[in-house]
Amino acid sequence: MKDPRTFLSDLREEIAAHPGVNHLLLNRLATAPFSREDYRIFAENHIPLVSVFTVYLELLLLRAPDSEARLWLAKVLVDEYGEGSDGHDHVKMYGRFLTAAGGDAEVASTSPVPSPAQTFIETHANIVRNEPFLVGLGAVGPGHEWAIPKMFESIIPGLRRARFPEVEIDYFTLHVEQDDDHGNWLGEALAGYATTEEAQAQILRGARLSLEARRVFWDGVQQAIVRYRQPHAIRPDGLKPRTIAHEVFLTAWDGNPMARAIQQAANRWRNRDTLTLAAVVDQARRLS
Repeated sequence: MKDPRTFLSDLREEIAAHPGVNHLLLNRLATAPFSREDYRIFAENHIPLVSVFTVYLELLLLRAPDSEARLWLAKVLVDEYGEGSDGHDHVKMYGRFLTAAGGDAEVASTSPVPSPAQTFIETHANIVRNEPFLVGLGAVGPGHEWAIPKMFESIIPGLRRARFPEVEIDYFTLHVEQDDDHGNWLGEALAGYATTEEAQAQILRGARLSLEARRVFWDGVQQAIVRYRQPHAIRPDGLKPRTIAHEVFLTAWDGNPMARAIQQAANRWRNRDTLTLAAVVDQARRLS
């Protein structure tokens, strides 16, 4: 078994090097030009994760084994509710960014949750409800609080390149600062728990489950942006070369307003059973 401090130091290094934290999409956001419309697609996929994060903390708080764990979770929750951001709820702050990118936070709350976000949320809700407490703490602690500042440091330069004013991206800049504090609190809390081989294994399992879910999520967001830019670029037949006639047909289809309306109606029908954001939050909050 590793010394608790050594274990946590090694875990920080593993998280910093994980593909979910260094995803190709994040590297592109940091270095390549993306439009505000690209960021609208990004935000519409990402806002469900922001909206549900406090639910994970609330569920873990109910399962915390002692006052020290409850204190750390409560401190993070208070910040998420707005204590550390002049009373501005973090979901509302993200809604302001979505609006600035051309989206609508009210519409997002009643729209079907994109598949990448729904899978991510279901994974984490299952972890904090059904896995041992330390697995849940590893997921929402190291898996989030140590990963988010590094991911957001890649996102923020692209937002500034797209000329978002600082007030419109304060959700991201705040979390780079705030989650460093949360990470330090967490480090102190985890040092008291990571004292057995089993405890270290559970914390590590939770962090890895969360990071892998994050990698899959970023894959999905990247595909959503590509689909927005090139509606037929990602298709079930994508690995099969298309004929010239097929390409001509797709080009004509994309340029026809009636065809686009038909496709949008088909997409709505296909997503008719997909949960809305409000329903996903409610489902995640249930204890069983």
